[in-house]
Amino acid sequence: MFVRIVCTSILSAAAATMAMDAQARTGTVDVPAQRLSVAIAELARQAQVEILLNAPGLEERRTRSIRGSMDVEDALKHMTEGLRVSIRRVGRSVYIIQPARSRPARVEAPAPSIGPEILVTARRRPESGAEVPLLIARSDPDALRRRAVRTLADLARVTPGFVATGQTSSATPLLVMRGQRRSISDQNRLPLVVYQEEVPLPNQAALSPLYDIASIEILRGPQGTLFGRNTTSGAILLHSVKPGDGVPSYVEADAGNYGMNRIEGAVELSPAGAWSLRIAAQRMRRDGFIRMASGGRADDAHSDAARAVLRLAPEGRFRSLLTLDMLNADERGSVQILTGVYGGGSARTEENAPYFDCGQGACDVDALLEQQQRLGRRTSQSGLSPLFRRRFRGVTNIIEYGDDDLLLRNIAGWRSTRIVNALDGDGTPLAINDLGARTNLRQLTEEVQVQGRWGGARYIAGLFFLESAPSGTMLQKSAQFTRPGKPADFIANYQTFRSAALFGQVAVPLAPRLTADLGLRYTGERVRGCSLRSANAEPQSHNDCIGMGGSLSSFTSGRLTWTAALTRRRGESSLYLTSRRAFRSGGYNSPALGGALAPFQQFGPESFTDLEAGAKGRWTLGPIHGSYAAAIYAGLYRNIQRALFPGPGFDGDGDPGNDPISFYVNVSRARVMGMDGELAANAGSHLRATVSFSYVDARYTRVDAPALLAPLLGSDPINNRFSYTPRFSGTVSLVREFPLPDRLGRLELEIDYSYVSTIRFAERVNDRFGVQPAYGLLGGAISWRRVGGRALDLEIWGRNLTDRYYASAGGTLNPMFTAATIIPGAPRTFGVRMRYSFE
Repeated sequence: MFVRIVCTSILSAAAATMAMDAQARTGTVDVPAQRLSVAIAELARQAQVEILLNAPGLEERRTRSIRGSMDVEDALKHMTEGLRVSIRRVGRSVYIIQPARSRPARVEAPAPSIGPEILVTARRRPESGAEVPLLIARSDPDALRRRAVRTLADLARVTPGFVATGQTSSATPLLVMRGQRRSISDQNRLPLVVYQEEVPLPNQAALSPLYDIASIEILRGPQGTLFGRNTTSGAILLHSVKPGDGVPSYVEADAGNYGMNRIEGAVELSPAGAWSLRIAAQRMRRDGFIRMASGGRADDAHSDAARAVLRLAPEGRFRSLLTLDMLNADERGSVQILTGVYGGGSARTEENAPYFDCGQGACDVDALLEQQQRLGRRTSQSGLSPLFRRRFRGVTNIIEYGDDDLLLRNIAGWRSTRIVNALDGDGTPLAINDLGARTNLRQLTEEVQVQGRWGGARYIAGLFFLESAPSGTMLQKSAQFTRPGKPADFIANYQTFRSAALFGQVAVPLAPRLTADLGLRYTGERVRGCSLRSANAEPQSHNDCIGMGGSLSSFTSGRLTWTAALTRRRGESSLYLTSRRAFRSGGYNSPALGGALAPFQQFGPESFTDLEAGAKGRWTLGPIHGSYAAAIYAGLYRNIQRALFPGPGFDGDGDPGNDPISFYVNVSRARVMGMDGELAANAGSHLRATVSFSYVDARYTRVDAPALLAPLLGSDPINNRFSYTPRFSGTVSLVREFPLPDRLGRLELEIDYSYVSTIRFAERVNDRFGVQPAYGLLGGAISWRRVGGRALDLEIWGRNLTDRYYASAGGTLNPMFTAATIIPGAPRTFGVRMRYSFE
């Protein structure tokens, strides 16, 4: 396994380092003979530098002891004598250790470095971010802590171009990038996938708490070749801290408003032996942000999570990493606020009006809107008590054999997801759109991979398999305009999804500093299952569904996808040109459609092909230096799967048992273009500024809807908007350090401002309720690092400091339901944090 050892330099010495850009550090060191990974971590701490270890199979090799006055490079040479490694300085105070080549090539003198070189894993191996031909946003633990990032929804708040929120409820996470989003009721056909230790997470686990995180990488654009799932908009890589990485055990505590209290910690055992174990856990409690008119609060936090990581690395080339994790959460979840009423809809029909549009009082949706306006924007009239109960379990095992020249890997994962949730979709005491569901799924993944070098080329190839299937009850209760003579319906959907793929990618040097990447992947996917909608039957299993008259359906699809790229290095910068194709598989609608909708039982795959040009690297201007990354892209989106929402009886056959709540059809084409970028600057050793932005212009270019379906697309379908896709978003961050006298530590002040332009939660161009005007959120933190010279940090933090009210997501925004609802974003929050590391 590639092991990254990063020990952050003590910033009180950083100013001297910057003035000595071309000089090596010299000082007194004393490091005993021990494991290589532990020895370099200790040397990095003593010398106040960063040392990166990229030498698979050598982490456990024993070093020589060193003692005396010497510079870092000499210390590393003496320490690693006989281990056949090479040492290279890649930054002002950054060194990398790699296996020595059997025939050392002539090495050009490196250009002067102006800062640490960031390693990323976008191509399934650690390498410099400048060498990867795509745009990557990477967050380290310090940035996550300063910005109070506890979930991916928090990360999206400070990452332009990335949206992470609940879609109608907390139980249905929605991740959006470059205009592409998940279908409203599908958990498998995802445009963006989250990976935890290289294993794809089920969609329901996407917004789980983050803790003991080493780094997060956001990969923008289609990921059609290298990763387990084929995605059309991007991937998110979560890397937890591994035992032996040099991160000490710690305990951390938070306390804040809304009764927030969080305790987190990690302990590491046997960090220097052939095995090592790290156990991390988090306990989170917070009162709800939304007051319930019926009593209590909603949108709270109440979760317990734990993770154990066992690393086996005996002498030789074999390595194993076993991860066990769990999450228990018992929360009330998000709640919807009534924000308006449509002029028509089913509430106003002759049979429903006496119960939902009676003219006054508690049986009239218009009167309830007036009541909502008196109650305020953070009070919900929901008649159904919200519920969001989660039980997640996971096992991941990564086995490796070999080294950088030839490495064999097996990555296996098992995930169990159990969710019970209840939601009032209309935000009123009326049974207009009340939902409850029980979800029980298990997911198995297996990946076999080989990677290495062949001459000057780097290659990777492998096989991937995923199966997602019910492990218990999969049942939804839908109460839509429930009244005498019209009871609630039970909707069962027992669906098994399988995906298998063969992939390969190679990076070949074409000339000095010019590299070409070519990747191919074939993915085959099949979905099959039983579905049933009934007012009486409640099938508890797949067999029950069949026995109670459910409909059986299946769909198979497969596609060849590819990546082609050119990368040109120029000093510490690079230019790249990338083209990619990815696809999202097709499927079937449920239940078995009838009447006029029968021809739309199945829908086909959609594809996305893009072209991206980018530049990234480092820059210097007198005493100011930093980094930059920018990309422009354009893509063609074909055979788009559109979700449509017919009203009861839309199919005209008089059978409510085959009326779908929603169904999908391939009726559109679109083009998506835009630009993403980031500019970071260090002014001296104590001031850092970062500006990042994202611009997206997504438009439909063709809509081929049959006349029957045209009314479901709105009055102007070609001008419908891409939902959850703001045209512009940006973030500005400023960090100022204030050195204190010796042994007192240092102070840091961090201020960040995030801006989001107008965002639409509904596609219809004339929907006035599903629009959130542009808004900005201000956050900040004041930190005291290494208090009194000890490994203790104290911090005061705040988010949304101006208490800006905004909608984070749409709720029910369908004229059929008459009521229109939204989900409010988080209000002003603040607190204090303490962290103590056991160094």
